[in-house]
Amino acid sequence: MIFKSSLIATAAACLALLAIAPSAEAHVGLSKPCPRYGAFKGCPAPPKGERVDYNINSPIGVHGRKDQPICKHLPRARSSPTYSAGQTIKTEYSVGASHGGGHCQWALSYDNGKTWIVIKTVIRDCLRGAKGGAPYSVNVHIPKNAPSGNRVIFQWLWNNAIGNRELYSNCADIKIKGRNGGQLKGVAPLIANYGKSVYIPEFPNARDKDGREHFAKRKRVTINVPKIK
Repeated sequence: MIFKSSLIATAAACLALLAIAPSAEAHVGLSKPCPRYGAFKGCPAPPKGERVDYNINSPIGVHGRKDQPICKHLPRARSSPTYSAGQTIKTEYSVGASHGGGHCQWALSYDNGKTWIVIKTVIRDCLRGAKGGAPYSVNVHIPKNAPSGNRVIFQWLWNNAIGNRELYSNCADIKIKGRNGGQLKGVAPLIANYGKSVYIPEFPNARDKDGREHFAKRKRVTINVPKIK
């Protein structure tokens, strides 16, 4: 009887540990450029008062609920890489479960996340066929006319095709070396399956409605970037 009780207690303890253990391998997260507070090799330490995010692959919310801010973490990273206008960034991802692929958007912000402008969109095929633990990358081109900025935010958004109606987002702090001041025109990102935002249902099959009509209606935006003195 004592032995049986010991086994039950041990099993309960193991289940409790699994419940609180970080699930960095579940779902998908940006790994390069380094996302804010990422635990990947070469990523800067989090700013003072913040912790490394070992659950970087988790969604930031679902339809009807917001769990984290749109960038997942708000204070900027301690350091940031520099890219040139016109350069192509080979973005990389930590894949746990790709949920049938889905829609991805990449965007830039020059005003600390108040205004975003999309620089690349992939409808339906983003992460399709990606296997857990295997490398996955997407080339994202920075516009040739992108103004210089020392506090630019690079954002990745993903709405999965299969499973809970979730939104995934990671942000990387970067610098851009381009023209000194100017404009960048495009569309704002579509925010879907996040709180009371647009709802996109599951679309596992080719003929399923996948919400692409919402992307066609994204708001036109213009970013005005002042010159760096």
